[in-house]
Amino acid sequence: MNNATQEIVKQKDGWNELWRRDIHPWDKGVPSPALVEVIEKKPISAQIPKSGNVLVPGCGRGVDVFYLGNEHRKAYGLDISPIAVQQCKDIRTEKGISESVAEFIVGDFFKFDTPAGGFQLVYDYTFFCAIPPTLRADWGRRMAEIIPKDGILITLMYPIGNHTDGPPFAVSVDHYHSFLDANFDCLIVDDCSSFEARQGKEKIGVWRRK
Repeated sequence: MNNATQEIVKQKDGWNELWRRDIHPWDKGVPSPALVEVIEKKPISAQIPKSGNVLVPGCGRGVDVFYLGNEHRKAYGLDISPIAVQQCKDIRTEKGISESVAEFIVGDFFKFDTPAGGFQLVYDYTFFCAIPPTLRADWGRRMAEIIPKDGILITLMYPIGNHTDGPPFAVSVDHYHSFLDANFDCLIVDDCSSFEARQGKEKIGVWRRK
């Protein structure tokens, strides 16, 4: 994000204002190449749940929700922006996708009501880097609350770096270990394919709830 966009985010209801202005540079319109790899191509794919509930926090226009949801795996997209969620619902209607496959919720990640049984799979891409770093410990605790034993968390770590402004705020592999190791086993942290502008700034991690 440029400085002007970052300033909008800092305002009350800032994320919704970005969607109102049609400013969402993080949205590439297709699933990340790294997510497709880990679901379809890497050896770890065998350990990704094929059924149950899936959550994509900070889902934007729902690209990853539509990719992960199917007749066996119900995907939930969560976003704090009502405008983004309404766009997701409109796209779902256009695509003829059932609510039993993809459901969208306006809510706060730290407070929203989870479905019975929690989430067997959670995918975090541009959410961890979007929240203030002071909330990262709460993020780790919340992941442990909503993912039951043996559930899987996929973290596409971006942007790896050491810059001090944001969002997106800089991340490192050590940051994820700091907030997840108490409740999750790290199965892999690996290099991954990326969108061109993000090459060299991403790694993929897969974690299993203890």
